[in-house]
This record gives sequence, structure tokens and C-alpha cells, in this order.
Amino acid sequence: MSDLLQLGNEFGQTKLVFDEVRSLSGQKSGAKKLDLGVTFKDSLKQGAFGWYPYVEGFSANYITEILERFQPRNVYDPFGGSGTTCLAASKFGIASYYSEINPFMAFVTETKVNGSIWAKSHQEDFHAVCQDFIGKICSSDFERLARGVDLSGYQSAFPNRDFFELKDIQELLYARNIASEYGQTYTYAKDLLILACASNTVRSSNMTRRADLRRRRPDEYKNRVVNVREFIVDSVQRMLDDVIMMPDELVSTVKVSENAMSIPEDFEGKFEFALTSPPYLNGTNYFRNTKIELWLAGFISGEKELSAFNKQAITAGINNVTKNKPEDLRFASVELVVERLLIVATDSRIPRLVRHYFSDMYQMFLQVFKGLRPGAKFVLDIGDSKFYGVHVQTDRLLIDVAISAGFEVESETVIARRHSRDKSELKQVEIVFSKPVLPVGM
Repeated sequence: MSDLLQLGNEFGQTKLVFDEVRSLSGQKSGAKKLDLGVTFKDSLKQGAFGWYPYVEGFSANYITEILERFQPRNVYDPFGGSGTTCLAASKFGIASYYSEINPFMAFVTETKVNGSIWAKSHQEDFHAVCQDFIGKICSSDFERLARGVDLSGYQSAFPNRDFFELKDIQELLYARNIASEYGQTYTYAKDLLILACASNTVRSSNMTRRADLRRRRPDEYKNRVVNVREFIVDSVQRMLDDVIMMPDELVSTVKVSENAMSIPEDFEGKFEFALTSPPYLNGTNYFRNTKIELWLAGFISGEKELSAFNKQAITAGINNVTKNKPEDLRFASVELVVERLLIVATDSRIPRLVRHYFSDMYQMFLQVFKGLRPGAKFVLDIGDSKFYGVHVQTDRLLIDVAISAGFEVESETVIARRHSRDKSELKQVEIVFSKPVLPVGM
């Protein structure tokens, strides 16, 4: 395996697009005037992109710019997340494929894309279902009927947790139950309404999501008014409005596999283009973060089931580190960082986390390489990390790992700058890989 790549010498001077992460207001900064952000925040008000308030992930503007730049005929996202890549591709008339372990996030992706296609082509039916649903939510009997909802499933799933005020969880569950009733006739309509309920789960709770799901602090309750019915009705009305504005010729998305580290042989050499933002090293636990939605949508019956998802996923967070993991593949450049961490880290899991992460990412690169056609590009957006004062240059280490998997590197571009907890500067980078037209060495 090669040592840590010196990108400044290998690939020329690193380009700078942004000097800092764009703010929610959309301020421009940096050397290039690109009208796009790089995080999901800018997507929240952009039609179906914002139907679920994802904290992490891609910017719709950024994905749109990439698709316009490369103009592929199909695209694969190995970490599908909330479906931003797939939805952007659908609007461009591009076939999309994705992998996603989290069943709720796969549901979000399928509903945003394939549910939207159904709603657009069956607008009268969708409108009728939504109006009927809104009528039931706004009924004078709603509060009385909600008080009779069965809470045993909630209490069993989250024992001794006061995630919600009693009235709010009753109303949320009753609205979910009403939405489920439409499934016998209109599956996609039911899914869209379930998504409208799920997208307001945290908003209706005593919790908040600031990267990780946590309980609200006392100062975060000030001037806060929870109105579950109003939240859900607003979401459904937004869906109705957004569907009207969608293009007529949307293209469906296909789930390739649950795990990006294993895709079926049927997809070998199928993809013209791959695009993703993988889990960041020591980043968000996406399963714990969506545990309430996973339960509300019927994908788990309790928190204990989250561990099964964690075992399948890329080892990206400290809580995913386990001694029972199969032997890691080791890379010379990664081991240099691990050795430094072994000296300074007071938590022995941190060096193992770094080693696990790059070993898992190598498996992902192998699978994407298998799925791509010769000459195809793979665009990856990633940020670096810092532990105990040791800078983990994730982008450069991933380049080393990707080359070991067979990829060539076309470019590396800094797209944002951010700061670690100790205020030192970190960066977010776009890397463009390509699959050689001929096998390496020929």
C-alpha cells in the first residue's frame, strides 16, 4: 500500500471554492462565485428536497451543479441518505440508484422520488386523499379520538422516556394511524402522509436535533408552541403545492442494496456516474438520530434493534467501534495516523475507529468500482477530523484507499472550511475519482 499521498505535488495546487461554509441566508463567499451551498440547510425550502428536515447531507444546489457539470445518463449514490442525489437526478430526467442501510431514510428517498412520481401523475387522487386526511385532522372530534390512542407500543419502545408531552404523542400517533388507513387503496399516498407525520416528529417532541438527537435545554423551550395538527397539515399542504410545481417527466429511483459495502452482481458495470457524501469520521449516528422516526414509521419496535443497523454500517462513530469486528485491512498512510493516536488518545477506541473507518471505506470503494463502467467518474464530498490534537486528513487518506481499490484521482477541490471543537481549521473537500478505461498496469 502506498504512503500518505502528497497532493500538493501529485495533483497540482488545491483549488479553493469557498473560504467558509455558506450560511443559511445563502451568502456567497470564496474565490469562485458558485450559487450553491454545500450542506442540506439550503434544501429545506426547495420543494420535495425539504419534505424531511435532514440535519446532515448534501445541498440540493450543490448536487444540481454537479449533475449539470458531468451530465451523466444515470447516477449511483452509495449512501443515499434523504435522497437528495436521487431527487435531483429525477428532476433532470436521469435514472438514479442508491444504497441505504437505514430503512427510514430509504423510505424518505423512495417517497420523495417515486411517491412524487405517483402524486404528479395522479394529482386528482392525491388531492382528494390529502383533503380527506386534512379534514379528519381538523375535525372537532380529533382531540377526543386521539386521547384514546394505544400508547403501549410507544411505552414499550422507549420505556421511561418522556420524549413527548402526552397530548402531543397521542395526536402524532393518531394522525399516523389515519394516514395508514389509505394504504389499502393508495400506497404512495399513504407513504406521503406518513412522511408528513414523521417529518414533524422531533419538532413535536421534547427533543431537538443539533447534529445529534438530544433533549431540549430549558432555554430552547422559550416561546415554543407545539401544535401537532397544524404542523402536519402544513406539511401536507406543502406537498400538494410542491407536486403541482414538479416537472411532468420525473424518473424513478431504484434501491441497489442496503449496504454500500455489498452490491449485487446484477449492477456490475451498470453505473455511468457515482456521487456521494459518506459518513464523516466520528460523525453523526444516523440510526440513533432517527430512532423515533424509525419507530413511528414501523421499521423498529424498540431501541435495541438499532444495534443491528450499526453492525452493518461504515464504522464512522465512536459508538460503532467493537472488538468483534473482522480483521481490518491496513494501509500505510492510515497506520501513521493510528500510531500517533495510540500515543496520545486516552480513549482506546479512537485509534480503532480510524482503522475501522478506512478499512470499511475501502470495501465501499471496491463495490462502487465494480458498479461503475470503465471511464466513469465518482464524485465524493468529505471533511477531515481531529482527535486529541492529531489531524486526520480524511480526504487524503481516502485518496490513498481509493487508489488501492483501483481508482485514479482527477481532482481535489476545497469546497468549504469549518472548525473543530478546539477552533482549529478543518475543510470539506470534493474529490473526483475515475475508473480507468483499461485495468491498471495494462
